[in-house]
Amino acid sequence: MYFSPSISYNALWLLAACAICALAVAAIYFFRVRTVIDYRRRADRERPDKPDADYLPASVIIYSQGDTENLHELLQTVLRQDYPAAFEVIVINEGESADVRDTVGMLRTSHPNLYLTFTPEGVVNLSRKKLALTLGIKAARYDIAVLTTSAVEIESDQWLRRMTRPFDAGSQTEIVLGFAYIDPEEDEHGGRRRRAFDYVADSVRWLSVAIAGKPFRGTEYNIAYRRELFLRNKGFARSLNLHYGDDDIFISQIARGDNTVVELSEDSIVRLRQGNHPRLFSERVLRRCFTESFVRRRPRFIMNLGGWLQLAAIACGAASAAIDWPNLQVASISAAIIILMMTMDIIVWRKAMLALKSRRMALAAPWLAITYPLRRCAAQLKARVGHQKKYTWD
Repeated sequence: MYFSPSISYNALWLLAACAICALAVAAIYFFRVRTVIDYRRRADRERPDKPDADYLPASVIIYSQGDTENLHELLQTVLRQDYPAAFEVIVINEGESADVRDTVGMLRTSHPNLYLTFTPEGVVNLSRKKLALTLGIKAARYDIAVLTTSAVEIESDQWLRRMTRPFDAGSQTEIVLGFAYIDPEEDEHGGRRRRAFDYVADSVRWLSVAIAGKPFRGTEYNIAYRRELFLRNKGFARSLNLHYGDDDIFISQIARGDNTVVELSEDSIVRLRQGNHPRLFSERVLRRCFTESFVRRRPRFIMNLGGWLQLAAIACGAASAAIDWPNLQVASISAAIIILMMTMDIIVWRKAMLALKSRRMALAAPWLAITYPLRRCAAQLKARVGHQKKYTWD
């Protein structure tokens, strides 16, 4: 083994390819991941509150599946919201439930703006969730519909203010995309770092392009749009044959850069209960991979491209070192490029994880970032050939 400044032609080209791939990854991180980090930091500082008189009346629609304990806690938080305009809360439960009826009835005695309805029993060949949301939106008295589910915890009494803040009487804003984070302390199962990273990486995929003016999805746990927009687009008519798709297929149809705002202020973010539970996490990933295949506007390949470019950089670096072995000059240069690339992974993803209130990580970030597109491909394949519920006739 020796050091020599003489580098073969093939090794030189491979080193150049390694460096180009690393630079391309840096560009993706700067224009995508860094965009979300900076937007999150500026969310409270650069979007001041507006006068109370400018807030519009709102309807909060909560989708429930009979989990009365979570629903009771959520309703108490929503009903105590510090909101300067009139608002109502509509609970849509999937099927009849005496426990849900009792829970809502107890709170309704002191909150006349609280309402409850159920989806009909025995509904077949129809998405029960889409039916529930449709019933809630059509029953709403006000034009601003704020949607969430009993699977979340709202931690601030300013949540409704923040989610409706972009709506104005004369503005073009018709959709507000909020965010739901997963508490890392809830997950002590094996693979928790992988699940936390994948959730943040997936969130960055859709948040970054939405911030850039090309929204294609939101999150079912925290989203708002105008009732008139929902009715004008005939609701979920274009995806009625699918169980899900209410926050990606539907949003991709109605969202544009000029009518959509991303809301990432601290008070607007909600917490997803048991979001990192291995089974629930896997089901959610497979469901998302399947429904996203029906989204027409799909500006999402760039985030996956970052992982593929890192794999290519490692392959080119290893090949260049092998070609000129035992010349350690080439091996040292390729190792330096790869180490710098992995250091960038640690710095950028650590900041993104903290910005989106996820698990702190450092040394695991490069491996998880490099293998992220492989896990996405595996999930997409499993979503297509798996036996999970996809269509309403399943």
